[in-house]
Order: sequence, then C-alpha cells, then structure tokens
Amino acid sequence: MTNRDGVQGDRPERALKIVQIKALHGAGYFSGRPVIVLRLDLGEYDEVFTNEIEGFYESLKGILPSLVEHHCSIGERGGFFQRIRNGTLLGHVTEHVAIELQTLAGMDVSYGKTRSTTTPGVYNVVFRFFDEMAGREAARSAVDLVESALAGLPFPVEETVEKLVRIRESRLLGPSTQAIIDEAARRGIPWFRLDEYNLVQLGTGRYKKTIRATLSSDTSQIAVETAADKFLTARMLSEAGVPVPPLIRTADPGEAETFFDELGGPAVVKPCAGKLGEGISLNVDSREKVAGALAHALEHDDAALVQPHIEGDSFRLLVIDHRFAAAVRLDPPRVTGDGKRSVRELVDELNGDPGRGIGDKMPLSQVEVDAGTKRLLEERGLSLESILPEGDTLALKVSGNPKLGGASEDVTDLVYPANRMLAERASRTLGLNVAGVDIVTPDIGQSILDGQGKVIEVNAAPDFRMHLTPSKGEGRDVARPFVEMLFPKSAGTRVPVFAVTGSAGKTTTVRLIDYCLREEGWITAAASSRGLHVKGEPLIRADVTGHESASMALRDSQVDCAVIEVPVETIVNGGIGYEYADFGIVLNVLDEGLALDSVVGLEDVAYAKSVVAEEVYESGYSILNADSDLVLEMRGRLYSRLVLFSRRSDNPEVARHAEAGERAVFLDKGRVIVMDHGRRIDLIGLDEIPLCGCGESGTNDENILAAAAALYCFGLSDDHLAASLRSFRIDEE
Repeated sequence: MTNRDGVQGDRPERALKIVQIKALHGAGYFSGRPVIVLRLDLGEYDEVFTNEIEGFYESLKGILPSLVEHHCSIGERGGFFQRIRNGTLLGHVTEHVAIELQTLAGMDVSYGKTRSTTTPGVYNVVFRFFDEMAGREAARSAVDLVESALAGLPFPVEETVEKLVRIRESRLLGPSTQAIIDEAARRGIPWFRLDEYNLVQLGTGRYKKTIRATLSSDTSQIAVETAADKFLTARMLSEAGVPVPPLIRTADPGEAETFFDELGGPAVVKPCAGKLGEGISLNVDSREKVAGALAHALEHDDAALVQPHIEGDSFRLLVIDHRFAAAVRLDPPRVTGDGKRSVRELVDELNGDPGRGIGDKMPLSQVEVDAGTKRLLEERGLSLESILPEGDTLALKVSGNPKLGGASEDVTDLVYPANRMLAERASRTLGLNVAGVDIVTPDIGQSILDGQGKVIEVNAAPDFRMHLTPSKGEGRDVARPFVEMLFPKSAGTRVPVFAVTGSAGKTTTVRLIDYCLREEGWITAAASSRGLHVKGEPLIRADVTGHESASMALRDSQVDCAVIEVPVETIVNGGIGYEYADFGIVLNVLDEGLALDSVVGLEDVAYAKSVVAEEVYESGYSILNADSDLVLEMRGRLYSRLVLFSRRSDNPEVARHAEAGERAVFLDKGRVIVMDHGRRIDLIGLDEIPLCGCGESGTNDENILAAAAALYCFGLSDDHLAASLRSFRIDEE
C-alpha cells in the first residue's frame, strides 16, 4: 500500500485504534490541570513491549530523534530511549510522542502518564496541552507516528509540526493576553477563556472583568472609535496642546498636491483608518509622487491624510491607566546586502533566525513578503531576485511594528519627562485607559515641545509584546499595571465557591447551603442535578453537574456566591471546571455502581472525589467526613485548612482534631455541636431541623453537619445559621 508520503510499503492495517479523545477542563481524576485523555486500544500489541518489536527502536529514533531530550523515569537525557530499549508499552510511547510534537510546535508541555482500564488492551494516554485543538491533533498524529514506526515507514514530522503551529497561531492566546493572564494568576485571580481567540474573563461573579488582548470591559468604546479616526485624533490632541503635525484629510489629488506645496518639504500620505503600515507612503519628496501616494492610500480607505514627513526615529510610549508605563524604539525589518545574494535569499536568512516565528507568539515575527514589501522594492528599482550591493540596507516594511517583523529596543528610562507627560495627556484627551502613543523624534531624551518631534498617532489596544520581550534592552512587566488597573489591590477579584461531592446527599447539601446563603442576603448561583438556580430561581431545569456548570455559575456578573455539585463522573470525564474552591466538601464514599472503567473499586472512587478536597485555596477549608476511613485518607493531600464532621461524639479523629484547636462539627445527644479553637458551641438540635424528617432516619445528618461546618467557617453567625436550618423546607425548595 502507499503511505501518506506516497512511498510504497507493506504497511499493515492499523494496529492501534483510537477509541476516544477527550479534554479534561480543570483538575480531574488524572491530573490537577487540564489534560487530553487519549483512549487507545493497543490491539495485538497489548502487553507487547517495545524491546520485543523488531526494528522499532531504530525506526522511532530515526523518525523523531528529538525524543532524546525526554528523561522519562531514568532522569537523564536519553532516558526515554533507554526505556524503549529495555521495553515499555506502546501507550507510553504514544504519550511521549504527543508531548514532543507539541513541544516542537512551540507548545512546551512535559506532563504525561498512561493508565490501564478495565477493558483489556485499552489504555488512557494522558498528557497536558496548551490548546485543546492542538492537543487533540497531537494525539491523532502521535498514534499515526507510532504506527509508522511499527511499519518501518517514514513519517512527515515537519508537515505535522507545521500543522500544529498553524493551530497554535490561530488559537493560542496572544502574548499580550497571555502576559495579562499570567499576572492575574500570580495574584490568584481566576480566569476563563470565552472564545477561541483573545476574549477572556478575569475574576468571577460580580467581580468579573472582560478583556480582549489589551482592551477591557472598562475601555470606552467612544475612545476606541476616536483613536481609529486619525484625523479627529490629531485635531483633539492639537486642541489639548499636544504637538502633532499639520495635516489635511482628502481624497482629491489636487488638494493633496496644493497642501504638499505649502509644506515646502517631503510628506507622508496614509489612509485615515490604516493599520500596520498599510497604504502608507513615507518621505514623498515631489509633487508628482503625491498623486500616486494618494491613490495607494485610497486602496485601503475612502480618504487619506497628508502631513509633513518628520525626521527621526519611531517611538512607542505605552500608557496604562493614564500613566506612562514603558517605551521602545521601533525599527522596521531590514536586510543588508553582501553583493552576492538576492533579496529573497537575504529575507530567507532573516526569517531563519530561531527567535523568529510564524505569527506573534515568538519574540520576533517572520517577515512576510507582501504587497507593501514589493512596493518598497519597486520604489528602489529592485525585485526579490535583485542582488543587493554590499553594505546596502533595504527596509522591508514602512512600519517597525513587531507584528510585521520589526524590532524593538527598550528606551523606558531615556524618555524625557515632558514626553511622558504628553503621552499621558494624549490618553486622557481621548479617554483611552490603555494607549500606545507613537512619537517620531530624533531624540526621545529631549522634549518634543521644543520642536524636536511630534505625536503622530495614538493606538487603542496596543501590543504589549514589544515591551515584554524587546529585541534589545530590558523587558518591562507591563501586564502588572494593567491588572492593577482592573483590580486595585484592595478590590475583590472572585466570589466564594462551595464545591460538594460524595456518593449520596450532594444535591441536598447544595440546596441547603444555597438556601442559608440566600437567607443571609447573598446572591447565589447553585448548580446541581436539579439544574442551575440563580437567586433561588430556576434558570435551567436539567442536570448541570458537568464541568461547564461551574464556569456558567462563575460567569454570571450578578452572582456573589456559587454552590456547585461535583459528581465523580464529572471529575473523571470532564474535570471540575473551576480552578479552586473556598470550601471543598466530601460527604461520603459509597458503592455507586459506576460505569467507569477508569475507576475500579471504592479506593479509586475516593481518589477521584479527593480532587474536590484538594483543589481548595490555602485560605479555604476542606470539610471531610471523619466517619469514613476513605475520606479521612484525603487529609494527607490537602493544602487548605481542615474541618472534620461526624455523626458520633466519640469519634477519636474528631476528638484529636478538636483538642488540637481545630474546627470540627459533630452530633452529641441529638445536638449539632461546633468546636472552634477549644470553644464548644451548641448550635441546634436535630429535632428542630425539618430536613431531618425527610427520607429514612439519619440519611440527612451528614448533609446538615457538612453544610453547618461550611457555613460556620464562611462566617454565618450561630443564631442566623440555626434560624436558616430551622426554616429550610426541602419540599418547598
């Protein structure tokens, strides 16, 4: 048969079968972070180790030699190849290949593991991903590559990596957005991606803010539209005393030529709403060239601006929250001739720089030879095949924007104070809370008020990459002031989250906590098997215990508290859907008759449920049932504060916990008792709680104790908590 490269070979039918590929969002059974789970059937290769497969080691090493960097359990370079020589299963091989393909595509992931299932020959191959679609493609490609190695056939690694790069560029967050998210994460601010591009929610519930790159929900739309109108921008800045060049807006060649005559020197002609240097003509030095420059600009807009050419370098001053944050000097991409190679070859060499990549995810972007580049060549009487004379420098773009392959040099510390003030004034004049102010001047260290330069443009949503990773000079942490603008240090960033898991009683506990919070005046979102309820009113009347339910509750801008039911199926199949909770409650671990072949026995059920107890903020509380040994075993994996509850007053674990000054809740002679740092609080009698009369005797005791523990730790007063427990009616909720 013919393989994918068109090479004839005796490749057999597929030996490995992809059963399923799924993504786990948030912590789950397999990992504390999002992962791809590739369910792989090894078929005839089940329990066949790699050292038993003739030629496999040599074939795999020839196809993907970069696997030498995988240490694996050996702990040293080449360790994974040692595992191949010594013998490992093909599921483990597929895991490492999927990781390496992502790494080669600029998505450096390192975590992975492979686990058997109850189905013979079927394994869960688990690995991290940067982007879900890229992760899924890496899973498919990894299986194909291993198949090729088994058959001794070549595999198109470069083509596969290029495909992953394209997915990366189209879907991964841009450097500005990623830097903002990284800073938010550093401050413990939760975030959700809202689309496949750069629309992101920071914070939860009533604290949420939305960003798209460096635009935020606090950015004025009027200001953005004003900045896009370069003529209006110049007029407003001029009226505010900010030095801008004189200019006209026109589509009339005669008017443009007349204005050029009045300037008495070279001009710049550009579209009114141009971007990234499109349609711009610099240093137009004759009346005859004005008409051509105008026609070029009008290809991109219905009107053009004509203004004097300003001598000097281009500088971008970044203003955040109307305060100067950073500055760079921008330089268009250039090549220098050697008298031997063509322009095309010089551009290829420039793009071969390992610091350059497709799109904007690398420190420098590759230079695309587009219509603008060809126009610059034509102006010099050159083509891509021309040999550039030795020492002759050719600019490939009219703009130094890094997206076009331009380079940036940090000059933050060199900016003259008056220039900083003018940049801030420009942002305030337009009402832009984040602005990129472009200045052309021979020396940014001298005031442009003295005539040495002008403000030529103000940009909304300025790119942070040029400041974060300049080509030269110190990178600036410009994401920090951006996040501080949205979330001042004294402001809230997230709403409290109560997460409840267990084999029985989850829904009732969610309902009880939700009710008590609402009685205290909190605006709640409760997601459970009953549906999604906001402020106690049903929004969705269906089971919403999947991973999507958590994010749905936390995206609601009116909510100031969320209560979420987390069944074991969600933990195994989808991930918990939130990062951390403030209260992680584990009610019990019972035989649920689960149809999950990844989970075998009660120990595995308990391990899955422990995710809810583990993924709790250090300042939060993990609330565990001390009457269950399987639940108590979770204590060793916690980073949060521990609270125990029990139906027995003589539970020895509870006694030791309380004696150590920790919090515990238990029953004593039909009374709910809270122990808090040695203080004994008689909260309420079970006979006073209507919930105790529902169902079989004692079935709701655990629900009441767990809810009481969480709500007490949350800060509800004894009296208010007792009153809410008395008034809760499950049949009315």
